[in-house]
Amino acid sequence: MHMATPSTRRPTQVTEERETRASERSCVGCRRASSPHDLVRIVAGADGRVALDPKASRGGRGAWVHPARACVEAMVKRHAAERTLKVDVQRDLDAGAILAALRDGLRRKVLSLLVVSSRTRTMALGAEAVAASLERERVPAVVVARDAGSVALSLAEEGSDGGTRVLRHATKAELGSVFHRGEVALVAILDTRIAAELAVTIDRLAALED
Repeated sequence: MHMATPSTRRPTQVTEERETRASERSCVGCRRASSPHDLVRIVAGADGRVALDPKASRGGRGAWVHPARACVEAMVKRHAAERTLKVDVQRDLDAGAILAALRDGLRRKVLSLLVVSSRTRTMALGAEAVAASLERERVPAVVVARDAGSVALSLAEEGSDGGTRVLRHATKAELGSVFHRGEVALVAILDTRIAAELAVTIDRLAALED
């Protein structure tokens, strides 16, 4: 007689898998399930118009979409957000405007993370300070201005052998304005959690700017 093979999964593992599936949301663009952390919430405003809810804080029915050009364009083309939100189809819904709003939100998030890192003194600014940090400790990430010279980029990439993420973002003048300096080409992010969130945000922004 055939005996059923007992499951090797622990009860806690089964519970965790169920909780993970329950917390996932489906992107209305590509229809793939993802964690809400990887999606952006869409809601209907008081006027019934589709609007972004980047903090996922508004009440009522919501739709979810990946912050990616292909998913946003598919959502708009198929009017998937309106169907999910049960509002009238919006023929004038503009994928370009939604993508622009997403880019603006991501830029603000990058700025906020840089400011937090500065206030908590978990960063090093400029080539000398970054080089010193790379020599004495593991640096989770280095932000390099897009118009930084080859010397600055080479310095940042030297740390990549030790696991340092090299993130290209903004111009030297734009980075400098964050820290009330003239120009900043290099910023070492020393806090692991801030570095991880910054990397995800800059990667998403870069994908939308392609």
